[in-house]
Amino acid sequence: MFRIKEKILVFGIMTIICILFTSQQIINNVNSFTADPGSFEILNSYQGRNNVLKVDRSKTNWYIASFPLGQYRGKEIFIELSADVRREGSAGVLSWHVSNPNYPIISMHENAAPDQWHSMKGKKIITPAQNDFRLYLTNWQMPSNTTVYIANPVITITEGNPLTPDLSLRPLKEIYSNDFHIGNITDQDGKNMSGKYLDLLKHHFNIVTFNAAYPEQIAPSSKGGAYQFANADNILNTALINNLQVHGHVLVWHGSEFGAEYGKWMTEGTREEVIQNMNNHITTVLRHFRGRVNSWDVVNEALKRDITSAEARRDWRRCIMNLKNGGWGDNLWYEKLGADYIELAFRAARAADPNVTLYYNDDFADVNMAEVGRKMILDINDRYKKETGGNRNLIEGVGIQGHLGLGFKGNINDPNNAINNMRAILRKFTDLGIEIAITELDIPIGGWQGQGQGRDSILSERDAIAQAVIYARLLSLFREFSSHIKFVTFWGIDDSNSWLSVGNPTLFDWKLNAKPAFNAVSDPEGFLRQHGGRTRR
Repeated sequence: MFRIKEKILVFGIMTIICILFTSQQIINNVNSFTADPGSFEILNSYQGRNNVLKVDRSKTNWYIASFPLGQYRGKEIFIELSADVRREGSAGVLSWHVSNPNYPIISMHENAAPDQWHSMKGKKIITPAQNDFRLYLTNWQMPSNTTVYIANPVITITEGNPLTPDLSLRPLKEIYSNDFHIGNITDQDGKNMSGKYLDLLKHHFNIVTFNAAYPEQIAPSSKGGAYQFANADNILNTALINNLQVHGHVLVWHGSEFGAEYGKWMTEGTREEVIQNMNNHITTVLRHFRGRVNSWDVVNEALKRDITSAEARRDWRRCIMNLKNGGWGDNLWYEKLGADYIELAFRAARAADPNVTLYYNDDFADVNMAEVGRKMILDINDRYKKETGGNRNLIEGVGIQGHLGLGFKGNINDPNNAINNMRAILRKFTDLGIEIAITELDIPIGGWQGQGQGRDSILSERDAIAQAVIYARLLSLFREFSSHIKFVTFWGIDDSNSWLSVGNPTLFDWKLNAKPAFNAVSDPEGFLRQHGGRTRR
């Protein structure tokens, strides 16, 4: 009898253990999303959302929360993600990545405000991985006092590739062969340099902006450390193998370029030390890529926004972007070196690579900003030519970004104003004897609605046509100035992977199908005849 009771007791204990183990497994995740042990708890509801994973940032490492993908190692998969995410304790970036080479982004929300829910959706083709393989929410630039809430995350995974680009369409580079080069971007995670993205890229474009060499991507985390060129080299070499010309972006930007770890040391120290840091960085980068990159954005976005006509008539140095001068971001270079940092950067670049074409790049939101940029370029170039006794300019090109609908004064809500504003901006630079490029062209519907990938939606027919009409009128305008314009570069291949994906700003949808915007760019005059809109003033 004792042995029977003993067996019953043991069985009961084992049953209780199994129940507890099962319960623990159930509460250790939300829809298979989990976090580091001891860092999280499961909430039935929180601030209007159900099924919530609450994570204490101070108790985690790199991953805030993650979803295992190990069963898909070695396979190409298509991931679709949706989740509501909330940060309490800090604002900043929310970003879902995959721990695959180059850490591709599934969904990103920049400048996510604290204490409110942010809907995050994304879809991405992921190439085969062999090592640690998971989807995760990063803690990049997230203070330790941050609490993160993830509500009802849902992930769908399909093996295979759903992209359907039509490579029978006439290439844009062929259509504009007598006007200017047609470009796009390489993308920072190398996605555009592989698979069907690369097929589409090399079919339509003959130049790429190489945006995988920002200081925070390649520079060491501390002074004297080694530069990390492997990823950038792979991306650049793939572009060259596929007969794409390359424009480099960017060597010197204002302080908000610097992440918490990488590159900030460049602006630390005395004036002389900061100048030396800048020279060393520019020299290291240009000499490493010498012979492979045709032109470089040496300085990016140095001018402040909302320049008045009175300010535009004064010394250009008084219009440099910085927090004290009415700018919207830090400018650590300006704080240490004043306006001289611009010319110093160009001189360092010229010394490092005499053969590369040097560009100044900015968004030039209106004609006042363009006037200040014009005066700056003239002043620096005149001084350089007098000093050298030659005819070569120091600043040899100006890049006009063209993110219409954002800070651009000629907003796309008023198409005539937008086109006339762009025409006036172009005219400011045509007599400088330098190249002009349209460097970052996209047209988000709805204007500024926040940055971030993976937030695209289905455009209504009306919005798609309205967007396309602006593209048609712009490309028609650029043809008027084709004797001055070197290249026109679109900032992103498809809507889902655009930095402004919520506005569906590109020529192709997430499946790489051509939108009305593509048709407008491929035949501006014909599109405008069909849908209305003047092509000339």
